[in-house]
Amino acid sequence: MKTPFFYNPVRALLFYFCCSLLVSGVTGCAFTRTPVKVTFAPSVTQPLKEVRKGALEVTKIKDTRLVEDPAVLVHKANEYGTTSGAYVTDPPVGEIFGQGLKQALQQNGFSGENGVHYELHAELQNFGCGAIQNGILSSLTAKPWLEVRFELVDKTTDQRVWHDTYTGQVTEKVSAWTGPDGDFYAKVFSEVAEDVVKQLIADKTFRNYFE
Repeated sequence: MKTPFFYNPVRALLFYFCCSLLVSGVTGCAFTRTPVKVTFAPSVTQPLKEVRKGALEVTKIKDTRLVEDPAVLVHKANEYGTTSGAYVTDPPVGEIFGQGLKQALQQNGFSGENGVHYELHAELQNFGCGAIQNGILSSLTAKPWLEVRFELVDKTTDQRVWHDTYTGQVTEKVSAWTGPDGDFYAKVFSEVAEDVVKQLIADKTFRNYFE
């Protein structure tokens, strides 16, 4: 199996700069598309009280990452920088995030057919990755992140009543990873996306509109 390019310690100093460009979505005029599968089914158990004050529906996710194609998860890169290729998803990244978000909100009592008072808007703003290396021969730790902005709109008045931006973050020891590069990015995207959803559902101000 292919090892991610940043596994080699000699390339470690270059990885941070390459990866930052890579996953921020630097676009190219033409690139090879390598499909990857992102499975996003967040596990969040923080249900609302049984008696709710309202409910919400999630609107279409807006994707404002610097990619021309919303199916691009990340652009490929090596030690020399971004290359003319990308890892892509089906459906697009925003739809994958939206499906998982809706599932988590429904499971925790935020959504329902009756009593829908609010619309929740979400915007994917950035998916990035950094790395930490403590020594020349030490293993790398990847630090991916996902930035998502949320807005809650009162459907009765069409007024925005709440908004916030969350940054989902995790750390991953890349020395233990032996799979393809694309699978690595698919894995960490799901992890940072789950962290974003957990922060949203735990937010006391957000929850106060419903319980």
